[in-house]
Amino acid sequence: MTCADEPMPGLSAAQLAEHLQAELLGDGTRVLRRVATLDEATADALAWLGDARYAKKLAETRAGAVLVPPEVTGPEGVTLLRVRDPDLALCAALRLIGPAPEQVPVGVHPTACVAPDAEVSGAAIGPHVSVGPGARIGAGTQLHAGVRIGAGTVIGRDCVLWPNVVVRERCRLGDRVVIHSNTTIGADGFGYHMRDGVHVKIPQVGVVVIEDDVEIGANCCVDRARSGATRIGRGTKIDNLVQIGHNCDIGEHCIIVAQCGISGSTTLEHHVVLAGQVGVIDHLRIGAGVQVAAQSGVTRNIPPGAVIRGTPAVDNGLFARQQVAVRRLPRMAEQLKALAKRVEKLESAANDKDGS
Repeated sequence: MTCADEPMPGLSAAQLAEHLQAELLGDGTRVLRRVATLDEATADALAWLGDARYAKKLAETRAGAVLVPPEVTGPEGVTLLRVRDPDLALCAALRLIGPAPEQVPVGVHPTACVAPDAEVSGAAIGPHVSVGPGARIGAGTQLHAGVRIGAGTVIGRDCVLWPNVVVRERCRLGDRVVIHSNTTIGADGFGYHMRDGVHVKIPQVGVVVIEDDVEIGANCCVDRARSGATRIGRGTKIDNLVQIGHNCDIGEHCIIVAQCGISGSTTLEHHVVLAGQVGVIDHLRIGAGVQVAAQSGVTRNIPPGAVIRGTPAVDNGLFARQQVAVRRLPRMAEQLKALAKRVEKLESAANDKDGS
């Protein structure tokens, strides 16, 4: 049996209920070794029901136990763990009975290249990692295989940089930052002047600052500033395949979903949500709490609290009315043709009368 095939140790339903401070209804001796959906779960799995409207599914599940809201009751034989917030409790359960993430041992792997004046005490430096001169890596931080840390870069405590992440020179990361594989922090911003038919590169001499508790997905690019800093605010979460241009200022606790592109010098205030494939042009300000629907194009400043969609993005209510109108266009076009024919006939009849 390989390591991947070995069963998880698991917890009994009663033990899990104690950890989650849940009300246990049913058989507390059932051992739970994994998490699965209600449809896919078997007797060794914990499932969850986030919404009481779907309680009828409990009669069909084979799960060993199910996380449910306080008001839900299940059929006989189904073990329930009642909690105030099943989705949040599921996060804790996954940490308890899910597979542990890969860890890098504390210390420096023999194949790593660490500059003599770099500070890495208490950090975990994996195979083929490169740490440049003057860099500082905080205690508890893990650099997985192939990570490159540039000269003078500072990384805080308890961060995790997954394989092949690149953090270029002089950038600064706070504590508990997570960056997934193949993301690049601090590549040059995209800036050129056209002179005499030639693109003249504008030197990009700024940095990237990433604050505490930020998580950035795989294959993202966060460009360094032309001068000053590109900033990612505390607690912001960024999905895979996102591009953030130079000198952007991303506020605290924003959500930026996959394939978004944010052009340079744009500001997102706190708690902004950009759904998938949103594009934002340069030098805009997106107000606090704004929500932008998927595949929208933002071309103007947006006031706080707005919900917008479309290209160019407009108020969500206006967009809905516009879509209704668009769907009516074919019928309106036929009506217009019919009216034009009627007018033509009336004009012809009038001309005939005048000429008689």
